[in-house]
Amino acid sequence: MQRAAVRWGMKQNGDLQRVLVIDDDDDLAEVVREVLRDSGYAVATVRHGAAALELVRHISPNLILLDLTMPIMDGWSFLGQYRRNGKTSARIVLLTGNPHAPEIARSLGADGYLSKPFEIDDLIGVVTRELPLN
Repeated sequence: MQRAAVRWGMKQNGDLQRVLVIDDDDDLAEVVREVLRDSGYAVATVRHGAAALELVRHISPNLILLDLTMPIMDGWSFLGQYRRNGKTSARIVLLTGNPHAPEIARSLGADGYLSKPFEIDDLIGVVTRELPLN
């Protein structure tokens, strides 16, 4: 498991809504992490589904931003195993460049999707819709 994945960046003033970003694009994951942290969320990142499954055994994210195409374990496999383990309280938003994103999101039972490439305002909008700040 990546060491950075377990550092949520919690603020001293209490718990924040937790977002887990599962994406093998390090640059994209870093931008998402910074934008969402600046918006008031605690954010962790991992590069593939297997690392995410290990992490969610110990923590419970409120929202998972999930890429579909990754090495080691893709998003489809992650989602199937995540749901089988019984700890499925997180909202799921797909991050994908697949042109069939709406159909894939529906078929997987995801709560939403964000098509790559996306604008920062669209990212914040989707996250805020799925996980409003208190």
